[in-house]
Amino acid sequence: MPVGDDEQPLYAIQFRAGLLLEWEVNQRTEALVAGPRRERPALRVLYVTRDGRQAMVREWDAERTASGWRPDPEFASSIARAPADCDDVDAENHESYRALLEKRYDVA
Repeated sequence: MPVGDDEQPLYAIQFRAGLLLEWEVNQRTEALVAGPRRERPALRVLYVTRDGRQAMVREWDAERTASGWRPDPEFASSIARAPADCDDVDAENHESYRALLEKRYDVA
């Protein structure tokens, strides 16, 4: 995964598989109007930086098979994003995110 000058590496540490439901939403009130209009199998993945200070969630298409969930062929366990694309993580979660990352990946 090449990382540009304005990007940082993020690593997948949590996955949730299931159906994503798409609803029609009133843009003015943000209330649900109708739906679900569509449902699709997907993975929701939490990515974090090495220091555990920033994170982002990305959704990937998936397929439910007899043996479990299979992600889209484009799925990546590590991605690169600009810091502005990420959210800051609460200080009390930094260490747990770092520990999960170190448990799954060989990063220094």
